[in-house]
Amino acid sequence: MRTTFAFSALGLAGALAAFAFAPSAHADALATGAPATNFTLADYAKGLGATTDFAFLPDGRMVATSKSGTVYVRKTDGTVVTAGNFAVNTISEQGLLGVAMHPSFATNKTVFFYYSADASVGGTDLDRHRVVSIVLKDDNTLDKTTEKILVRGLRGPQNHDGGGLAVGPDGKLYIGVGDTGCNSNVAPGGVIGNYFGTCLTNANGKILRINLDGTIPSDNPLAAVAAVTACGASCGNAISATTGAPRTEIWAWGFRNPWRFNFDAKTGLLWVGDVGEVTYEEVTIVQKGRHHGWPWREGFHGYPVTKCNDVTPSGDCVEPIYNCLHKGATATEDGDCTAITGGVVDDWCTFPTAFQNLYYFADSSAKKMWTLPANAARDGLASTKRTDFASFDNAPVSIRKGPDGALYVALLDGGRVVRIAAKTPTVCPGGTDAGTDTGPGTDTGPTTDTGTPGTDTGAPGTDTGTPGTDSSTPGTDGSTSGDGGTDDAGSSGGCGCTIPGTERPIFAWPAAAAAGALGILVRRRRR
Repeated sequence: MRTTFAFSALGLAGALAAFAFAPSAHADALATGAPATNFTLADYAKGLGATTDFAFLPDGRMVATSKSGTVYVRKTDGTVVTAGNFAVNTISEQGLLGVAMHPSFATNKTVFFYYSADASVGGTDLDRHRVVSIVLKDDNTLDKTTEKILVRGLRGPQNHDGGGLAVGPDGKLYIGVGDTGCNSNVAPGGVIGNYFGTCLTNANGKILRINLDGTIPSDNPLAAVAAVTACGASCGNAISATTGAPRTEIWAWGFRNPWRFNFDAKTGLLWVGDVGEVTYEEVTIVQKGRHHGWPWREGFHGYPVTKCNDVTPSGDCVEPIYNCLHKGATATEDGDCTAITGGVVDDWCTFPTAFQNLYYFADSSAKKMWTLPANAARDGLASTKRTDFASFDNAPVSIRKGPDGALYVALLDGGRVVRIAAKTPTVCPGGTDAGTDTGPGTDTGPTTDTGTPGTDTGAPGTDTGTPGTDSSTPGTDGSTSGDGGTDDAGSSGGCGCTIPGTERPIFAWPAAAAAGALGILVRRRRR
């Protein structure tokens, strides 16, 4: 049976078409107890190569990226087609790492990508990563003649490549860039081996912010600053009194690898998962024009927060809202996470009450997903103790809220995106629910519903009129699915970190690739 979901806040008349979702044939599982009782987990798209990221388009299609540089489109009938390719360097964690939708995609067909440029297109260790815009044509292929480079000059000799992309509530494009993978190999408070994240003449180890055409917003924190703390020629050169002109794309600094982040639609705050080195992973709410601690602090630990005043512009280090130990848990801190995948915080109005107002995040090495409760203001956490939610047989590397209100997760080495949805969707405020129309939806009528505003006359998810027909303004249906949330178009990328000993990249190609086989060793990450 064919089911069509209608999403009024996305302006869809026909909306996201779906098939009967097939339960995953893999070892994916919801945590025992309430998660397994209340949710389903099923494959949504397969055959996506070494999947790194994905984003939903307004018409319900999904664009997915793979490490090899291939872009896929999952059409609304469930079939997957190849849209095109970028020439990428795939060493370590590099590749095609992130995708985001232009907010005016319906009219300009523009999509943003973050990729590690191959030498064949001018990529070097000093100019490796690029953020580009490009048109996706109606036939689901990329128009390569429209590719425009928006940001370049991002170093990429090793891992920590970033790749996060998100269009913020201000209509600007935010970009997560890693610190290049030059490591200290010590616990927080030790000798520093990489200063790129803390100096401001270098765009690595930062959150960047640009206009959608690549120009610099006039209100960026360094846009009118003449001199800032400069970087040395290499990552190990300590900062000094030397100053230089800033990279004016910089929005916030002091990160190790902010490769996954998400804007909260309620507050507009940016929640980022920042990969740690040898001791802690962390979740941070980003503050404009502030130093977020790395490399002096990791999680809640390390040098005093006043250490960040060594940098011009000065200010104490911004503390994270959560950290997790690489080793076993303590009485006050969670443990057993080594490669955080930043997730999504939302109302989750279609979910059972106990699963609303939560931050859903994952760890690509542990192959698990957890939740943390947000506080009432959603500017922090009500508790720093996580709860188990799901586990996967592949590395979770990107987490999105779908236009239907469900939770979607990209699995790197599985070439899959899975869908986690409530078994019995709840009705959202205003009468919106996660129900389904049984036929193609066509909006034909006046600007108001003929029934009681915001109230379904039947069971949640069932229209009492002609299937698929709504008498409201096109794109508005009193029984639509989800809360009309917008896909955060967040990012993807390498999530490695390093500890003394063997380098273990999360993105690495096996020897069989030389024979033409597409493979990836995701059970490894840089420690």
